[in-house]
Amino acid sequence: MCCTEKGYCYPGSKRLDLVPRSMGMDSGSCDDVDYGVLFSIPYPAAPQMLNFSLQELPLQIFHSNGFHSSPADSYPSPAGMFGCTPSPTSTTTEVGNSEDLFEAASDDAVLAYINQFLLEDEDGDSCHGVAASVEDSALLAVEKPFVDILTAAKSTEACQENSWTNCCCDVAGNGGLLDMFMNTQTSCQSVPCELEKENENEDCGVHKGRKKPHDDYLELEEERRSKQLAVSEEETVREMFDNVLLCNGDHCELRAPLPAEAHTCKVYVKGSGNRRGRKKGKSGAAAEENAVDLTTLLIHCAQATAIDDHRNSNELLKQIRQRSSAHGDAGQRLAHCFANGLEARLAGTGSCIYRSLAAKRTSAADILKAFKLYVTACPFKKISNFFSNEAILNASKGVTRLHIVDFGIQYGFQWPIFLQRISKRPGGPPSIRITGIDLPQPGFRPAERIEATGRRLHEYARMFDVPFEYRAIAVKWDNILVEDLKLDRDELLVVNCLFRMRNMMDETATDDSPRMTVLNTIRKMNPHLFIHGVVNGTYNAPFFVTRFKEALFYFSSLFDMLETTASRLDENRLLIERDLFGREVLNVIACEGTERVERPETYRQWKVRNLRAGFKQQPLNQETVKKARYKVNKSYHRDFLVDEDNKWMLQGWKGRIVFALSTWEPN
Repeated sequence: MCCTEKGYCYPGSKRLDLVPRSMGMDSGSCDDVDYGVLFSIPYPAAPQMLNFSLQELPLQIFHSNGFHSSPADSYPSPAGMFGCTPSPTSTTTEVGNSEDLFEAASDDAVLAYINQFLLEDEDGDSCHGVAASVEDSALLAVEKPFVDILTAAKSTEACQENSWTNCCCDVAGNGGLLDMFMNTQTSCQSVPCELEKENENEDCGVHKGRKKPHDDYLELEEERRSKQLAVSEEETVREMFDNVLLCNGDHCELRAPLPAEAHTCKVYVKGSGNRRGRKKGKSGAAAEENAVDLTTLLIHCAQATAIDDHRNSNELLKQIRQRSSAHGDAGQRLAHCFANGLEARLAGTGSCIYRSLAAKRTSAADILKAFKLYVTACPFKKISNFFSNEAILNASKGVTRLHIVDFGIQYGFQWPIFLQRISKRPGGPPSIRITGIDLPQPGFRPAERIEATGRRLHEYARMFDVPFEYRAIAVKWDNILVEDLKLDRDELLVVNCLFRMRNMMDETATDDSPRMTVLNTIRKMNPHLFIHGVVNGTYNAPFFVTRFKEALFYFSSLFDMLETTASRLDENRLLIERDLFGREVLNVIACEGTERVERPETYRQWKVRNLRAGFKQQPLNQETVKKARYKVNKSYHRDFLVDEDNKWMLQGWKGRIVFALSTWEPN
């Protein structure tokens, strides 16, 4: 037995004493600690590395008391040096090779870890880092001298560099990192010194997973801030709704008495010399040439697509893509929108894309922003709501109970201003019941949108002190029965349907026309008033090329209208063109059969249907028409028109009729 200068003793070539002289043990006596029975470790070539090798030597496994039994003496096992729980009971086994030796030692270490984990004290008396770190107790015994050296050199520096470090991190004697494992009173988590000084009476050690007082404070503070942000956002959205939907200041022009000039307003006549809404500084010839070029390319591409000529259609589509843009002028945006529909039709993915767009959930606040731009840029929606509300107010004079059945209520933007106006009726407002009907949304909550509409309307009814009741129905309209609506004979019944009947199937799609089914159901309800608004479109032809051309001409008017009245950089304009116009165009071009739900007809065709269902058309209220015409001429672009034809009030842009409204009663 000899000892080296480094302080390690060689018990011959087969055993090595792992205890250095720096620990205060006699270097000349190497038989005091007999770990060499377990390991045969050659002298390391460098102080930074230890190479372990297991020789085929007989091994005695430690007993359940954690001590190694030898004929001469008994010494504590390396695991016992760290105060860990003794390993489970094991039997003495003779191992003949190194693989069995390694497996036996590993199994004993794993059992010790499991026992430590299962018997761990819940009060935090033992540090969790011990059980988690000790994979092999013998390995820790070998690493101890190096841990002492590294800890003594770096522990003080670490505390100086980190001002937030635990105040309990001072090195105690020669322990350092080893003390963190052995001292059961040391915290396993860092605690700010400032907070610990405030809690000097509390123990520095904190059980793993236990919340500290300042954690509860931070959680409460975060929860309070999140609630404040939610309330602030809700108040902002509510203020936006009030500014857009209610009658405040300039928004009440339609409610004020008509001036004398309103009775002499001229009616728009097609070809009367009204200037087109072209912006200044824009080359009219170049713009017209570009528009004609894109229109021609689109029509040729549609013709090639109709005969499945993929080669020519793809080449034409490539040329359209080069000339179109979602951020360009009206012609470029229109071409970009129609190119998307043609591409989806060529790929056969039109129905799938449309379903995904229909399932997209857009918040009411974002829709309201787009609605605000829409009613600012064009009068179509505002005048339509005004026409409907005026008809209901005139029909409900002196009535104490009013029931409104709204087919296609969506976000219910029409009704806040109605509640505001009827609350000011002489004698007080009536008791109002609204039944909101709409198509079910895809997903787990098909009535989510119209239920949210009902909650908003309840808020406005409380705001104006109007007795109010709301019911949401999300089903296919042709499946609705009269009994489902819970009608009351003592109530004045009004049915309202603005521009949504176009989404019903007609005779070309099914044998039994759902349109006629819905109209017959409304007739059976025997309403006092039926208000019908229609999209005056002609792109419901069964032949693709004809339908494509009609849709191209119709939507070119809408894109041109936004180009004239709204900024190209407005994000809400992009929302309207992409999520409203673009979705409709995609359905018209890329969907067929029952998947195609955009099926508008002219107001003359709808008149025939309504008469066939048993309705009688009422004459227009001339005061309402005059107010609408005056508002449009005063506040909107000169190319907007309000006209009347055969008891229909018409709205359009540059001579093209876009929307039509009328009132009906049972015949």
